[in-house]
Amino acid sequence: MTVKAHIVAFNANEYCDRLGPLYPELVFSHDLTAAAFSDPIYECEILIAFGVMLNAEIFAANKSIKWVQALGTGTDGIDDQPGLSPGATLTSMRGIHAPQMSEMAFLMMLAFNRNLAKILDNQRNREWQRWPGKILEGKRIAILGLGLIAEALAKRCKAFDMEVVGITGTLREVENFDDVRPYDALPGAISDADYVVVLSPGSGPNKRLVNAECLAAMKPSAYLINLARGGVIDEAALVDAVQAKRIAGAGLDVFDTEPLPASSPLWDLDNVIITPHMGGMSEAYVDQAMRVITHNMDCYLDGRAADMINRFTGG
Repeated sequence: MTVKAHIVAFNANEYCDRLGPLYPELVFSHDLTAAAFSDPIYECEILIAFGVMLNAEIFAANKSIKWVQALGTGTDGIDDQPGLSPGATLTSMRGIHAPQMSEMAFLMMLAFNRNLAKILDNQRNREWQRWPGKILEGKRIAILGLGLIAEALAKRCKAFDMEVVGITGTLREVENFDDVRPYDALPGAISDADYVVVLSPGSGPNKRLVNAECLAAMKPSAYLINLARGGVIDEAALVDAVQAKRIAGAGLDVFDTEPLPASSPLWDLDNVIITPHMGGMSEAYVDQAMRVITHNMDCYLDGRAADMINRFTGG
């Protein structure tokens, strides 16, 4: 029986071109846009996709899916689908984004420290103006969430001689963290941080984890950076905190509604950096993803589903 694999991504053709020669026994097909499946694809056994590009109809119509490989860390659009076959194996790209996500955090911290926005304005206006910038050395960073990306960020922070505090639901000792505190300790756990970087999953108990109480506990000189999910932060409370100068600023890569509506007050806030959910993107993404896909594909075809990495469950 021929095994069909379907890929849904803006660059799905690139994955097909690279996977096809490696697995000639499989039939690969792809869609480049969201929810654009054609009828033959409903028979696919393997689905490789960004969850946000899928919909309920795809799972309701295709009962042949036995394995879904998410192309992102987030499992939205996959594990929350009522039509997902109960026995399907689900895997994600957890951890592959660590280099680019860490660099995005540093981009934002350094941009705030050196007032990059003003530097660029002065360049456009041909103005020669100097001021002392802040440095990262000796500053304290609180990282919400203690996954692989947080570990990678902490390692890089120590290279800048920063003090690193982790905040998590499961207390444990982790390399490169000077202290680890529980979520239950919020908001006090972030009260002495110079930077609060959010890497927590956006579902369940983490919904609105960073609320008005947490923002009020932050130092007026502190910056909030969200690279996780928009739902982790109370956006209305954040707008109030920035407008009232209760915090120094915010770097935001993710939002409650994406694309961020033109009507959002976040666009107009001073000392806020807005990036369009690009923290996990990089020119190396396909190479990073292929290492996970090929490992899991080999395991799947060999009947070793238990050895597949980054497994998650539906529900």
